[in-house]
Amino acid sequence: MLDTGKKIVQDLFNILESHGVTQVVCSPGSRNMPLLMAADAREKLNKIVVIDERTAAFVALGIAQQSNTPVALVCTSGTALLNYSPAIAEAYYQGYPLIVISADRPKEWIDQDDSQTLRQFDALANFVKKSYDVDDTIHCSDSLWYANRIFNDALINATRPKQGPVHINIRLSVPLDITDTTETTAHFATRTILRHNSPAVYSRTELQTFAKQLIGKKVMVIAGFMKPDAKVNEQLKKFARHDNVVVMAETISNLHLPDEAYVIDPALSILKNWDETALDTMIPDIVITMGGALVSRMLKEFLRKAAASNKNLEHWSFGEQEYVVDCFKALTLKIEDYPAPVIGQISAEMAHQIKINNARPDNDPDKFASSDNIKEFKNNWDIIRKAASHRLLSLAENAPWSEMKALHYIFSNIPAGCNIQLSNGTPVRYNQILTRRIPHTVFCNRGVSGIEGSTSTAVGFASSSSHPCLLITGDMSAAHDLGGLLTAANLNSHIKIVIINNAGGGIFRFVKSTRSWDKREDYLCADPKADFTKLADAFGFGYNVADSYESLIKKFKIFIEQTGRSILEIKVPPTLSAEILKEALRQ
Repeated sequence: MLDTGKKIVQDLFNILESHGVTQVVCSPGSRNMPLLMAADAREKLNKIVVIDERTAAFVALGIAQQSNTPVALVCTSGTALLNYSPAIAEAYYQGYPLIVISADRPKEWIDQDDSQTLRQFDALANFVKKSYDVDDTIHCSDSLWYANRIFNDALINATRPKQGPVHINIRLSVPLDITDTTETTAHFATRTILRHNSPAVYSRTELQTFAKQLIGKKVMVIAGFMKPDAKVNEQLKKFARHDNVVVMAETISNLHLPDEAYVIDPALSILKNWDETALDTMIPDIVITMGGALVSRMLKEFLRKAAASNKNLEHWSFGEQEYVVDCFKALTLKIEDYPAPVIGQISAEMAHQIKINNARPDNDPDKFASSDNIKEFKNNWDIIRKAASHRLLSLAENAPWSEMKALHYIFSNIPAGCNIQLSNGTPVRYNQILTRRIPHTVFCNRGVSGIEGSTSTAVGFASSSSHPCLLITGDMSAAHDLGGLLTAANLNSHIKIVIINNAGGGIFRFVKSTRSWDKREDYLCADPKADFTKLADAFGFGYNVADSYESLIKKFKIFIEQTGRSILEIKVPPTLSAEILKEALRQ
């Protein structure tokens, strides 16, 4: 059966099927020919042809009302899409999942007096849950991954509470009639991202399904930034006791776990020297994520490479985001739920399944037993993280005066009840690689990771907390948010601020893409040359300065014990600091 030769369109219609779409209401046109070919090639889809798009959309609405399942609409470019508006508005306010798929012209031809072109993307924005714009041109594998993620996101969005229509606008280039005579999915692997609509109470069957999928698999749990949560902390500790589970927690996850859980980048830097056979034992079968975006670029790269080499790698995402996050290009399951009770119940069910299997007289002793490969997985991660932690500790203790030396001392001597705020750039990264004990809570603006507002955020936090608050920032971030210092004075906030003065943006001396530019210091590092002595005096801060390890030990004690708001400026050699960080992470 002839299918369209456009791979992105094939993927879209495969995903429609996998998400339960069985009805497609089509209207004639030329630009949407690839869409019609794809619909026709899939025998499980029931196709209804309606000439007038206004009528077609209302027909689709009626089908959705009767079936309470998503229904697809397919139209050509131009005003055809606008004729859907009345029915789509009705579907939006009634809460029915219509999947609007419009063919469009390539972006470069919009507003160029070309036939049947208008600004289609977002044309239905007021009456759909979300609009998507996809180009059929495949520049690289990322183009297919992006389209796949977008299509899954659209179907999940349409069907998650509250249900409603979505709009997928596909820009189709000529030729439109290219065909593919091979089996629809034989040469093109479509990845379906499933959404688990979490019930108020999980049934035993649901928990057994999750547990049996995890037993006998190498499981890696990754925690990004989160609010402090004792319940998540408690349940994750229990889950980590299973002999096939490894936990990787960033410090801003606010999870209080064993020290090795935080050893991420230093461990991954050691893996660079491992041979392929040994490296295979470190790659998980299932990755479970919770929390927000990761600081660790190395962990993201490791798992993306693992997903590319191991097509069976699965990624389960716990959280209540309204959109699909496919950071490792391996997402298969989106569990829309608060993680604490689910993780706890799955963990208990795993233990129960193993126990009852081992208790049966006729049990298969290997059914739930950990294979040598799985034992190696957890054991090797334990070994490598301990080795990495020891190596980094030795390097930091023996390093000359630098960011590494100074921040190792700071993070090792923060009082236990202290709340930490971090600026973006190097402070949050040093916190990730040097911290082995979270004092109380740790926060950083990693939602979008901007430089602005770190001081102001910390001041706001400190003004409303009964615990002491310590901001660790850089000279560039501090100079970028001088308004935060003024606000601290106005609020009479007792915040303490450590400023690492490394003559500008130290991160640019470390990152591969920027560190070699001969104009780096002028345009990127951009030393603000701020006089923090005068600024501290102007805004009513106590002021201390350290420019050696010996002076840091002395001044940090004074700084911590000082009442009221205060600044500790730590002056470090910029180039040497970057070189030591590169050595630490083998960059």
